[in-house]
Amino acid sequence: MNEPAIRNYELGNRTPSDKQIEKIALALAVSPFALSNPNLDSYVGVMHALFYLEEEYGLIPAEVDGQFYLKFKDRFSIASNNLESWSKEYQKVQDVSPDKLAETMAYYNEWKQNYPRLSAEQTTKVLRTRRNENK
Repeated sequence: MNEPAIRNYELGNRTPSDKQIEKIALALAVSPFALSNPNLDSYVGVMHALFYLEEEYGLIPAEVDGQFYLKFKDRFSIASNNLESWSKEYQKVQDVSPDKLAETMAYYNEWKQNYPRLSAEQTTKVLRTRRNENK
């Protein structure tokens, strides 16, 4: 491979073919999955996405009583706070009565599709409520 081609790949001007990724990976002695965007349609791709989340956001595996889960190294990170918000919204769906499930699911789907807008609106509402309570 020539230097301009590699430079274009690094700058994002061009995307290497699968064959080129394999050549680069072989030269660097790494997995081709480590060099390309993960394909989330495969378990290997999901694992490499998780590796990326570990490196970028501190998401790490943990085990409690034989159950595996993911957690953030820094409990007070922005990513951890965002996960906490997601968990609360998800839990609302789990706790709702069957007659309110459709309405709650519609809200939950809207929350996901518009995240973080709804989160910001909710935070503003809570802060205003607290401010008014302290007056």
